[in-house]
Amino acid sequence: MIGIFRNSAPPFLVLIAAFGMAAALSLGAQQRPPLPEGYVIPGPVTARGLAPRMRGEQLPTTASRTFGVTFGAGDEIMSGLTEFAEKNHITSGYFSGIGGLATATLGWGDPQKGGVKTIPVADKCELASLLGNISMLRGAVYVHAHAVVSFSDGSTKGGHVVDAHANPFVEIFIVTTDSPAAASSGG
Repeated sequence: MIGIFRNSAPPFLVLIAAFGMAAALSLGAQQRPPLPEGYVIPGPVTARGLAPRMRGEQLPTTASRTFGVTFGAGDEIMSGLTEFAEKNHITSGYFSGIGGLATATLGWGDPQKGGVKTIPVADKCELASLLGNISMLRGAVYVHAHAVVSFSDGSTKGGHVVDAHANPFVEIFIVTTDSPAAASSGG
């Protein structure tokens, strides 16, 4: 950035301008009114040691592949993703997506009942977030997805995706991991 000013201003003026901007920003931060109760200014996470049961390991992978998949109006997302994974030999991967939906069935996991309680979505909505993974379960491709959908009034619903129908379209990016550990884990 200093190179921009090299021919247009003496260096000491550039330095003075930089100090002036820093002082103005500092004063602006100091003059901020206090936040209302229940509000915070998010910042870097500085706490450490609060996840003692967290475990992580690097998984062995082969070269990954990335796919962009677009669903058109009326397409059912879960069956389409399953078919796409089968045709492209994807046994391990993850995906994210956004778009619009005509209808969907989401689910709330209830381990005591051994299934998901269905959450019907009968109205046109935005697919605000779609996240999931692809793995193998009992020798077959298994697509596991969760979504948050939003409505025209700003309300949302979320959960496990049972089915979802695109309207007007849904865009999804799939990244394969082809990890032997993930592929044999069963989901």
